[in-house]
Order: sequence, then C-alpha cells, then structure tokens
Amino acid sequence: MIRFKKLPEDIRERLDSVEEYFKQHPQIIFAYLFGGLTRKTPSPFSDVDIAIYVVDTDKVRYLDIYMELTNLLETDEIDLVLLNKAPISLAGRILLSRKVIVDKEPFLRHCYESVTLRKFFDFRIKEGDILKRRYGIG
Repeated sequence: MIRFKKLPEDIRERLDSVEEYFKQHPQIIFAYLFGGLTRKTPSPFSDVDIAIYVVDTDKVRYLDIYMELTNLLETDEIDLVLLNKAPISLAGRILLSRKVIVDKEPFLRHCYESVTLRKFFDFRIKEGDILKRRYGIG
C-alpha cells in the first residue's frame, strides 16, 4: 500500500528496466511482480510489489537491489520480498497473483512453485480452521 506519494504515471514502462536489471544480476534466478500492479487497473494506493529468488541468501545484497529498484522506478513505494526466506503464508499468496518478470532457470522456478503451492494449500486449510475457532471467521 502506498505510503508517501503516488506511483509515476509511466510505472509499467519503467518495469522493463527492472527486467533488464534482473537479467544481468548474477544472484537473481527468477523474479515476480505481484499485488496491485498485476491487475489491469491498479488502485490509486498501489505500490510496486516484487519478489525475487536468489542463488545464495548469504551473499545477496538486499539493500543494494532495493536501492537500484528505487532508482530505476523513480519511487520509494516498493516492497521487495526475498522468496528464499519468505514465510509460506506470504510466498503462497505471492504465487497466486504473480507475473513472472525474469526466469533464468525455468525448471527450478517450476519446482519452487509446485512445492510452495502444495505447502500453502495445506497451510490455508489449517489457517481457516484457526481463524474460525479464534475469531469466528474463515
């Protein structure tokens, strides 16, 4: 959700530069756009939601990637998720609304998606039961 100011009008065109950056980045295996910008008409409160899967979480420089994204997109309204460390509740929801930005190893991406979605669907059943018992919703 937007915190400070609206996204630039040409944000979709600027996403092309993000794709090129990710293709050249040696640590990034695949990346997704998710959330409001994946819809045809994003809300005025949309931000840029990006998820990345990297080779080695110990060697990736998360803040450098984030800063480069803010420079390329000319906005601070970016949420960057490291899929390698994301909880199943978040990773599954990302996969449900994803748009692939870059995919250097399709087999690895398909394996990740398959395993993560199976775990997420199992989790959702338990989550629904917990919410129903605790709050009467779900």
